[in-house]
Amino acid sequence: DFDPGGQWYRGLNVVGGADRWVEPFTKWSSHVSTHFNLYESITRAGEMAQRLPKGPTFLDIPMEVMLPAWTPPPRMGKIPAPPKTHSEASAIDEVARLLAGASSPVIISESAGKDVEAFHQTVRLAEMLSIPVVESSPGYANFPKDHPMYQGTNVNLFKDTSDVILLVGSKTPWYPPSKGPATGTVISIDEYPLKEHLTYQALHANIYLEGDIGVTVRLLADAVEANGGLNAVAISARKSQWESEHNKATEGHRATVEAAKDKGPIDPVWLCAAISEVMPDDATYIEETITHRGAILRHIAWNTPQRYFHPNGGLGQGLGTALGVKLARPNSPVVALMGDGSFLYNPVVQSFGISAAENLPILIIVFNNGKYQAMQNLHLQFYPDGVAAKTGIHHGVDITGPNYADLIKPFGGHSERVEDPAELKPALERALAAVNGGTTALVDVIVNA
Repeated sequence: DFDPGGQWYRGLNVVGGADRWVEPFTKWSSHVSTHFNLYESITRAGEMAQRLPKGPTFLDIPMEVMLPAWTPPPRMGKIPAPPKTHSEASAIDEVARLLAGASSPVIISESAGKDVEAFHQTVRLAEMLSIPVVESSPGYANFPKDHPMYQGTNVNLFKDTSDVILLVGSKTPWYPPSKGPATGTVISIDEYPLKEHLTYQALHANIYLEGDIGVTVRLLADAVEANGGLNAVAISARKSQWESEHNKATEGHRATVEAAKDKGPIDPVWLCAAISEVMPDDATYIEETITHRGAILRHIAWNTPQRYFHPNGGLGQGLGTALGVKLARPNSPVVALMGDGSFLYNPVVQSFGISAAENLPILIIVFNNGKYQAMQNLHLQFYPDGVAAKTGIHHGVDITGPNYADLIKPFGGHSERVEDPAELKPALERALAAVNGGTTALVDVIVNA
């Protein structure tokens, strides 16, 4: 007789089984009660994970279900990939005509870059009509930063001055959500634009093009080309305007870096610029910061799809995401950009252990300001005349953390702690060399904010 052990009775039984325990965090979860439907249950879980909205599924297969002899079913085969859907041709054609006739269109993107085709088709459409592209709290690399149509991340500069606003994979394009565009026509392109998991969402959309983002943007660009009758003079004028704005912003960023590079302690702007200079073009960044995110988005370059990932939700996902990306891209450097507070939310020991055991070398760069700066900022924002503002005492803000550079040593990793801005680039170069040689590296950088 098989005894599954007391854990099933004393632990998981209390919450109804493993599938009930993970139910709030998954798209779908279930329990396999017999080996006779094991194959069909696994097939269903896999198919449901791939269907829109895509998400993790969980199947609880108890040990006792796996013990009996199992006979494979006579009909087994590859499960087909889910189809790529798109809106009807008439709706796409309507949007194509709106874009072609717009005098001041804009593209806002947040997550389109998770799909390679969506990235490239967005570039194609932007170039065709000289449409500026701005990112709203990006979770991915959605557009080349060196492209003259790229205009950064300040949506507020565009939402009230644009007559046609094309949301390409953007679920939260403005904040607060009630402050949508004043007059422009809003068009949302997304696999499923209305996210039921969001507590509150207001896209203010006039038109929805639902379906695969890459396919939809490609069909939209095709329709613009096929319709013809474009105003070449207006398009050329827009191109000159946004190229000039892009170049102006680029020069401003360079001036900011120049002013920051010799400051001590190290300025986060200089840290980002040094990272961008040292890392190769094929580096992939996983960013889990809060207060340093703006500097990272402005001063670290990525110009191709799937080179930047920002985990959504709670802190503590950065190292696991970095290891997963390294598993998918074993021949490219993977760089985890983390605040010291964010770093402490992660399963550090487990991550370093799996990195060493499975030969998944990654580079971790800690933006170490010794505090939860975001918490301090909120103290002052919510209670500008409060006790913390008057006394300078911010409970729970200061981090008396360890020497982070020492944590990787038991796992055979490379580590450095950097406080001198002149030593920053050499330290990053040594760390990159260690990663390229097969060793995980951690660089703990003491920053001034």
